[in-house]
Amino acid sequence: MWRLARIKRRGLQAALLLLYVVFVYNFIRVEISFLVPKFRTMTLLSNGHLLETPGCSFPLYDPYHWSVRSKANVADAPYEELCSARNLTVIVQDLDVFTLDSKRLLLSYNVTEGDIECYYREVFRDEEAEVPDVKPTLGTVHALPFGEPLDAEYVQMSCEANGTLLFTEHFLISQRKFVEPESNDLPHTPSSQAGRMSILVLGIDSTSRINFNRHMKKTRKYITEELNAFELLGFNKVGENSFPNLIPLLSGISGPDAESLFKRYHFDSFPLLWKVFKSQGYTTLFLDEMPYYSLFTYPNLTGFKDQPTDYYPVPLLWLMEEKFGGNKYCAGSRLKTKVLIEYLSDVLKMNRDTHMFSYVWFADLAHNHMKGIKIMDEPIEAFLRHLSNDGILENTAVLFFSDHGNRIGPFRLTEIGRHEDKTPFCFLILPKRFLAQYPEAAAQLEVNQHRLVTPYDLHATLLSLSGLPALNLAPTNKGLNIFSRIPPERTCSDAFIAPEFCACIGGFSRRLDDLELVLSFSHYALSYINALAQLHFQNKCVIWKLNSVDEASALGGSVVGKHLIRVLITTVPTAHFEVYGTLRNTSFGEKHVDFFQRLDWYSDGTKCLPKSSWQKVCMCKPDLLRNFSTSSVSPKPITTRLLEPSQNVRGLSL
Repeated sequence: MWRLARIKRRGLQAALLLLYVVFVYNFIRVEISFLVPKFRTMTLLSNGHLLETPGCSFPLYDPYHWSVRSKANVADAPYEELCSARNLTVIVQDLDVFTLDSKRLLLSYNVTEGDIECYYREVFRDEEAEVPDVKPTLGTVHALPFGEPLDAEYVQMSCEANGTLLFTEHFLISQRKFVEPESNDLPHTPSSQAGRMSILVLGIDSTSRINFNRHMKKTRKYITEELNAFELLGFNKVGENSFPNLIPLLSGISGPDAESLFKRYHFDSFPLLWKVFKSQGYTTLFLDEMPYYSLFTYPNLTGFKDQPTDYYPVPLLWLMEEKFGGNKYCAGSRLKTKVLIEYLSDVLKMNRDTHMFSYVWFADLAHNHMKGIKIMDEPIEAFLRHLSNDGILENTAVLFFSDHGNRIGPFRLTEIGRHEDKTPFCFLILPKRFLAQYPEAAAQLEVNQHRLVTPYDLHATLLSLSGLPALNLAPTNKGLNIFSRIPPERTCSDAFIAPEFCACIGGFSRRLDDLELVLSFSHYALSYINALAQLHFQNKCVIWKLNSVDEASALGGSVVGKHLIRVLITTVPTAHFEVYGTLRNTSFGEKHVDFFQRLDWYSDGTKCLPKSSWQKVCMCKPDLLRNFSTSSVSPKPITTRLLEPSQNVRGLSL
């Protein structure tokens, strides 16, 4: 009898165990079904290949494909309207001479010239500060001599009436520099200078090749049809943001290596390109339009101890940003970008009989808005046209390019958006005499328009121009000179492009069917991000929870013993993370996050944090955010709307 009872108990236990297993299995399946919604194959197909070589192929996308039209077709950027709504600028500049516009003065302030007193102060770097580049200082007050040349370079001007301040504005004055070469061995004979040419490195932030074609049509038409620009169709970024893409161009050194070497030191001893040209007797210029995010100071770098170039308007731009905050796009009632373009034009014309190396970076209009560059189309086209008409481009090489595409926002969540992030635009404009003098280089450049090219290659190319009339085509440690042969077999690995930044077809494109593996890695990735948030901002950040896995893919091909995967996840509270990682052995074996980036705007949610590159891992706890106002020194993105949950592109194969 007792044996029968024991058998019944065992049967009941077995049934309960089976029921539990079924319950757990179904629970897991439900969780997977909830977190990884019905994946579907992406229907967005390219229209062939833009670049097709044995080593790398770029897809050819329709810039106005229906799947991205709603995200790319946002409202025009309102920056010019912000400036024109301000009181009209009443001080008129003609190079170094200033006059008052009496009609505007009466219209804007209801006063006459006889009612006001105006004065100016020069703007300098505070050379005694720990980080001079972020500490502008003002000189003594002087009466403003209208109608007479002003012997100053960067100035703050103010006018008052009856003891009341009317306005404060800032001006850049192009002054001729007397430059001595740093090298004592430099020959100064006419023959040694005859083959040389000026270099203009002209950059626009966050602009892909495709978005350039969407919104800068006049500029594109002019430089390709009239200036015969070479377009590097296979230009691929090598890092996440500006620093790891521009530092390789300027130095040939990777961004991470540069940051580790100079994180606590000034960049004065860093081997930057303009120092090479300076040693050859060139006049140098550095202009970074968005000083808050300046290449050598953001987020906690120390910049330069001594002024690095002959023309260096950084202190004035910092002062303007501190003074006007949310109106940082404006210089008086004018768009600041247009003012800087005019200043650059004046400097280049003033130095037309000398050789210049100029590095110019425009970011205000493009950084936070996909259509911001549309405002730049006519001014940039006119600027280049004027340089050509004045004969300056007869002796100037122009590298016109960007660091990456749009990295953040709803558009970046799309397939085209991911591709555009990796493929910035890049053109090279060369004097006709150079192409005639070096026909083999011209022929190679024609071919290399259809090769995989990186910022390291641009560095090697610009470096070779410093030695003219001798053209040294030797490669650098990581770069090939685009005046020489670039192998068609070149892969991202050959070009020092990490898998997460590679735009070549065949990267993360293999369908990933193991949903449990995807879910397991996604949970691990969020745990990793939460741990980083706690490490860098203890007890200040919300705990991210997984809401959904929107995309998942594996690296094409096979790697013995490991899977290289990519997931795009949405969290609670809402944020979007793209995570690249490695899985070894089984889906529940060793996991590793190789790289991740956040794809939604997060500046408003990180105001409780110190300035740091790790802000992307955090959203401030609500009670901490209440202590901060909605305004901030850092630029606030202008967007028309956020991505709604129903708009998530969910697909397992990419």
